[in-house]
Amino acid sequence: MKKTLLILLTWVVAIAAGNGLAGEKSSFERLLRTRKCPGCNFYKVSFHRIDLTEVNLRGANLAYATFREATLYKADLTGADLRGTVFDGAIWVDGTMCQSGSVGMCRRKAK
Repeated sequence: MKKTLLILLTWVVAIAAGNGLAGEKSSFERLLRTRKCPGCNFYKVSFHRIDLTEVNLRGANLAYATFREATLYKADLTGADLRGTVFDGAIWVDGTMCQSGSVGMCRRKAK
C-alpha cells in the first residue's frame, strides 16, 4: 500500500511539474497525505484516475483541471472554482458517474 501511494504521489508531482505547477508540490503532498487541501490552487492540474474519495477541496481553485475517470465520492467541493473543469467519466460526490461533456459540472445520465 505504501509503495502504491509513493508511486501515485510521484506520478502526481510529475504531472504538476509538466503543467508548470512544480511549486504546488506541497499542496499535492498535503492533499494525498491528509485528504484535505481547502483553498489550494490546482489550476489546470490533471487528476486523471485518482481516487479523491472524501477529500476536502473547499474553496480550492480547480479551474480548467481534469478529473477524467477520477473518484470524487463524498468529496467536499463547496465553493471550489470549477470553471472549465472536466469531469468526464468521474464518479461524482453522490456516487453517480459523470457523462461525456461534463465541463464545469457533472452531467448525469438522463432518466
